[in-house]
Amino acid sequence: MRRRRLLFLSALTLAVGMLAACSSSKSSSSATTAAPATTAASSGSSAPSSPTTAAASGAPGDFAKAHYTTSLSGICPNPLVVQSDWLPEADHGYLWQLIGGGGTESQYVYQGPLGSTGINLEILAGGPGLGNGVSQPSSLYVGNLVKRVTPDLTFESTDDAIQYSKQFPTTQVFGNYQKSPQIIIFDPSKYKISTLADLKSAVSNGAKIYVTSATFSYVRWLVGQGIPSSAFIGGYAGDLEKFVGGGGSVLNQGYSTNEVWTLEHSTTAWDKPVGYVYVADLGFKFYQSALTVATNKLQSLGPCLQKLIPLMQHALVDYVHNPTEVNTVIADYNNKGLGAAFWHTPADLNNAATQIMLNDKLVVPPSGPVGTFDTATLQGLIDSLVPIFKSAGTSTLNPNVTPADIATNQFLDTSITMS
Repeated sequence: MRRRRLLFLSALTLAVGMLAACSSSKSSSSATTAAPATTAASSGSSAPSSPTTAAASGAPGDFAKAHYTTSLSGICPNPLVVQSDWLPEADHGYLWQLIGGGGTESQYVYQGPLGSTGINLEILAGGPGLGNGVSQPSSLYVGNLVKRVTPDLTFESTDDAIQYSKQFPTTQVFGNYQKSPQIIIFDPSKYKISTLADLKSAVSNGAKIYVTSATFSYVRWLVGQGIPSSAFIGGYAGDLEKFVGGGGSVLNQGYSTNEVWTLEHSTTAWDKPVGYVYVADLGFKFYQSALTVATNKLQSLGPCLQKLIPLMQHALVDYVHNPTEVNTVIADYNNKGLGAAFWHTPADLNNAATQIMLNDKLVVPPSGPVGTFDTATLQGLIDSLVPIFKSAGTSTLNPNVTPADIATNQFLDTSITMS
């Protein structure tokens, strides 16, 4: 499912501030303390950095230059172009980590030296920076319509990889999110939701769920699990007005890395704790925003990916344990309106998002190295979605798609772990 989050952070407080204030709550979202990361040096990749020294004192970009040093010159495209799945945010932070501060900023683009590898990295914004009608899989084939360039890699969610497996075959090569940040938000003073049965109970008692579109994969899946389609209200565009204006009687789709902080700290008509349940914990498990290549370029890009992906593994570990430099850069970039005039991500929001990534183990594999794909998880998603897509007459689908068709662990350094 493509991420189409139009959360107007700077305008949001004004918009919802005109709504009636809601009753207070004593409950809050979960938070646990994550253990420090440990990494191991790998053959053919830069030595890992210590999380405690990441973004140490020095000029912007110095940390990246000192720690991401594997030579990619003559091996990878230069510049290496990566298409993001939305406007710049903490979810893309590990990629910005490879440049650090001091990169060149322009509308929909952040670029600069990829450490000291000998090549440049060009990060393209998604959403309005991608072009109308372009999906993440299709961007690898038809290109970014705004910047008129075809990216080498893109961020893509696994359900999109399945849905477009015939028309735009793609292979995911780095699963930075082991658990999707996609959530359903609720008022904990009214509901206690941690399971699918809890959600069914809330809906049976009249709760509605405000979502962007009823065609999203997880919504279709929920309908298949017994949530009536009439329970969903379409049209969510980041406004949160139905959630706030309804005094918490309406549930709301969102991301734990965004709306939770916004509601709790930057929404004057709410500004209190919210509860949330991960769609993954309801049973819909998929890899959100995985780094992906066009399948027909997997072989030609193989030598590059063999050296590049371990750098990304290191960058993810470094970023989530010391995100200050990158989160500041992303905040400044968006504050200048270089992504979109409506899109602002304060440093406090970015920092909260990074902490959620660790606290809720969004980036921590159950086992294996950072960025790994689990075959059973992929197969389970295929088994769930192929019948749904087939019944809808989806012509872009390969009905015989397999886990090996859409994801691979072949480029991961197995020694690089989060703990």
